[in-house]
Amino acid sequence: MSKNDDLTRTLTRELGDRTRAMDGSMLHLADVKGRARSIRRRRTAAAVVGVAAAVAVIVPSVSLMSHSNGKPEPGPATQTPSQTQTATDGQQPPAGVLDVSDLPTGKAPAFDYVKDGELQFHDGGSGAVNTEYRPSQVVAMDDGARVWQTISDQGDAYIELQDADGTFHKPVPAYVGLEVNREHNTAGWVTPDGQVMVWSGRATEPRPLGDRVPGAHDIRIAAILSQDCTEFCTVYVNGPADGAKIWQPYEVTDDGTSPYTDGGLVMVDDVAGGMTVGKTEVTDFGSCSDLFGGGEFQGFSTCKAQFDSFSPDSATVLGYPPYVDGLGSSAISMWNVTGDKLFERKADAKHQAAVTDAVWEDDSHVIAAVYQENTWSLVRIGTDGSMEYAVPPVKASDFDNPFVLPTGGLSSTS
Repeated sequence: MSKNDDLTRTLTRELGDRTRAMDGSMLHLADVKGRARSIRRRRTAAAVVGVAAAVAVIVPSVSLMSHSNGKPEPGPATQTPSQTQTATDGQQPPAGVLDVSDLPTGKAPAFDYVKDGELQFHDGGSGAVNTEYRPSQVVAMDDGARVWQTISDQGDAYIELQDADGTFHKPVPAYVGLEVNREHNTAGWVTPDGQVMVWSGRATEPRPLGDRVPGAHDIRIAAILSQDCTEFCTVYVNGPADGAKIWQPYEVTDDGTSPYTDGGLVMVDDVAGGMTVGKTEVTDFGSCSDLFGGGEFQGFSTCKAQFDSFSPDSATVLGYPPYVDGLGSSAISMWNVTGDKLFERKADAKHQAAVTDAVWEDDSHVIAAVYQENTWSLVRIGTDGSMEYAVPPVKASDFDNPFVLPTGGLSSTS
């Protein structure tokens, strides 16, 4: 056994026991195996906020029940009424400061999420998670089905499909990284041999897409472009590159797999409304991002933030600092697609907050998992920089994030 394999096992076991991932969409990190095989790239890869989030939210393994728009659910329901939250108490921190220690409390998130190993339903109550391994990501499909990324005690990643009636498929090995298209009718992931897989909740089984993506590690799905993948599908994947570049994006379709070269991107982060955001540079000291589209739309570039995802209406982009190291992001920002920064909030010496994941709740708000002063909370952040608790703080250590947010947030058609 090589030293790299030993290191892989050590890191996997340590992080697997104590943590959750980032995408993806923050590229949602539990791809610890790939990191261990390429320690030289560790700080560079840390510049990608999504990498830090993938490991950030592993929760204990428990059981799950389907809850889909009033459809019947298998087995006895474990419904616990929850109180409706209204904005109370607390106050806004000073402009520009990321401090979530004393916010007003608003309504609960508009989507289902996991807290302390239980599925919390957006319309009240909770249900058990029934995955075989510990959930680290979840995608809510438009028909009530779910796709789970889970992590075993040994640190191996799996995909567990759950039909709309609650039935689970057998777990299958996968790289860390789970994505869904904006309509939430197709989910995608990459198998350990580099094969992209896509699944519609109405299909009986997932299907392979294109040719295998080159590379032996760190292959991460970035975005699913197609509105419907039943006949033709386009998926973007980020993989390792040879030579000077660290990353190489690929376009994977039913016609095959090829390097994606538009815009000179080294990583694709999101695609929506004919626009693409991605990184043009990733180094040990930071990163640069580009937003571009077709026609007369000029787009813009910046080295002051790395972009993560478009809002459901494609009018706003979520941003993080150009370099991220440690638990998560020490700042969060939003930009419009013409290049204007709407706001930025940063942690400071007095307020040591860290954002480990954030997903869009609607066109003008994200829900972010934030750690500060030995507590975790879900914070609703608006395009105007306002903040409130969607779920008030709960005590837990920095590596014990109790929350798993739904990858992709709400669909653009909700």
